[in-house]
Amino acid sequence: MTLRLTWRRIGIALAALVLGGLLFGWSGLFYVGATGGHWGVTNWFLHWVMQNSVRTYSLLVEEPPDLRDRALLARGAGHYATGCAPCHAAPGEPQNPVVSQSLPAPPDFSRRIDEWDSKEFFRIVQHGVRYSGMPAWPEPGRQDEVWSMVALLEALPSLSPEEYRRLAYGQEAAEFPAGGSAALARLSDPAAPVLADCARCHNRDGLGRDGDAFPIIAGQSETYLVETLRAFAEGRRHSGMMQPPAARAGDEALQAIARHYAAQPRAAAAAAPADAALIEQGERIAREGVVAQQVPACLSCHGDEALRRNLAFPRLDGQHAGYLQRQLEAWQSGVRGGGPRQELMRTVADRLTADQVKAVSAWFAAQGTRQEAASRP
Repeated sequence: MTLRLTWRRIGIALAALVLGGLLFGWSGLFYVGATGGHWGVTNWFLHWVMQNSVRTYSLLVEEPPDLRDRALLARGAGHYATGCAPCHAAPGEPQNPVVSQSLPAPPDFSRRIDEWDSKEFFRIVQHGVRYSGMPAWPEPGRQDEVWSMVALLEALPSLSPEEYRRLAYGQEAAEFPAGGSAALARLSDPAAPVLADCARCHNRDGLGRDGDAFPIIAGQSETYLVETLRAFAEGRRHSGMMQPPAARAGDEALQAIARHYAAQPRAAAAAAPADAALIEQGERIAREGVVAQQVPACLSCHGDEALRRNLAFPRLDGQHAGYLQRQLEAWQSGVRGGGPRQELMRTVADRLTADQVKAVSAWFAAQGTRQEAASRP
């Protein structure tokens, strides 16, 4: 007997398959527990599809910065310790036994890191992986933050436990017990010492560490610091590194942190040598603006007199030139965000050229050093 295929029979067969699938799903017989695991072929297929997807989409990623930069490593390690180590472990800190029961289980980076290149790592960190528990970066537009994580991941296999803890915790290592379990507890513990959490990166004196890895926040006004921390906590200022700790701290703790750092003595960063012509160009922009580009003088908002009138504006003198440059570039690309005056700053930054951004950043960085020298007997 020959069965003749017709469109009607094909339609009935497809409808039966769909109905059968719906009935099976409705029955609840499909086992969704993580204890069952995947068949070997299923696990292989899912990982193969993921690898191919990452490889393809990583072709769109731009060339990375210098991933050997110590400041990038420090920024990456600071976030990795609380945001990644509970699932992926770290040198000297084993994987949390709870997350090891996930399906699929996250890879243990204290033992190995799969062979991904820099751009593939970037793609995974920036966008996460569906159906695996690997989240996207909280602020995917902050590519500078994502690259810092890539730098840390590439360096992780070669770091000793001591070096990793120094990068991740700085002077606060004693306040943070080693181990993924301890880090996981801090993610949900509202009573964790907030100052110790901040000081991991900014130090208790607010002067930061590891070169220009972290901005100098000592001596900023309490008004500015509170407003900034609230902007991070509420997602108005975009940072995948700062939003989680600011959001979990609570407003009372944020105000206490602001009081602490506002009371710390201001000290200038060690300014990198800069070309005299570049400094001179930056000074003209800071003092006079750029009339042809409708750029006002920076000191009209960030000079001493202006700061006495409006405590919500930040001090820029003595700040790291690299940090100032990155902030202006973030304003230009639209990924920074901030307080209620953010549109004003974004408009000004948009009108600056790349050379002007570098020049004015270098000049402000040099001012703290010059003022300190002038104040010495």
